[in-house]
Amino acid sequence: MAKSASSKEESLSGVFGADIRLPKLSHLVAAKLRDQIVSGNLKPGSQLLPETQMLERFNVSRPTLREAMRILEAESLITIGRGMRKGAIVRGPTIEKAIEFTSFMLVSEGVTMSDLHQARMYFEPPIIRGLTGENLETAVIALRDCVNRMVAAHKKRDYSTVVAGTNRFHETLVRASGNKTMSLICAILQSISDEAYNINIAAEGKVSSALDRNMEKTALGYSNLCDLLEKGKTMEAANFWRTYMERALEFLNRSSIGEKLLVPHSGLAARSE
Repeated sequence: MAKSASSKEESLSGVFGADIRLPKLSHLVAAKLRDQIVSGNLKPGSQLLPETQMLERFNVSRPTLREAMRILEAESLITIGRGMRKGAIVRGPTIEKAIEFTSFMLVSEGVTMSDLHQARMYFEPPIIRGLTGENLETAVIALRDCVNRMVAAHKKRDYSTVVAGTNRFHETLVRASGNKTMSLICAILQSISDEAYNINIAAEGKVSSALDRNMEKTALGYSNLCDLLEKGKTMEAANFWRTYMERALEFLNRSSIGEKLLVPHSGLAARSE
């Protein structure tokens, strides 16, 4: 006689003794579904099979299946409506969730604004040096648009938009490399930086004259970089950018902004595309 799903789960736990920790069946089911979601076999917006069919497919108990569903829901990979009989809705992985967890990790490590800026310095100059052809032309257009928006926002003293433009500029620069890994990492860092700056500005209640002038100089520096890239002088542009970023780091440290700690990401800061 075949064992029931629940008795099967109980027997598995003791097969190799108490010292061996086998994964719970709920975690195995969640892992199987997670793989299908991340691989794209289960598309965002699609619906998982009804509960009765899922029970037959995985041959597990109802409590085990529901625990697996709760795991995926906690990871924001699915949305469970009222009851599970109709099947959960697939959400898929989101950058917002990655931003949230990365923010928690950086905050727990005591990362500062200066540290975040230095992270950019490791990869942005080499990216500029490697820009060629269509990637270079596309980058210049997008970067110039960022600068124009920043200048317009600064004239209106719309400092939050200036900060967002600054981060968008860095993100656009990295995206121009065509490297998906670096683009994703940078997008996460920029969103964290965006919120951190805005929270610090809000805490101060106003923007200091020094920071106001620095924002103006920032836009000018970005424009100078675009000028060099438009002329195809990528080596000169990379050297300029390294020097510019070093001076920006000096300003952060001199103004005490650099020593400010990052804050947990609230998930409320809008990301500009």
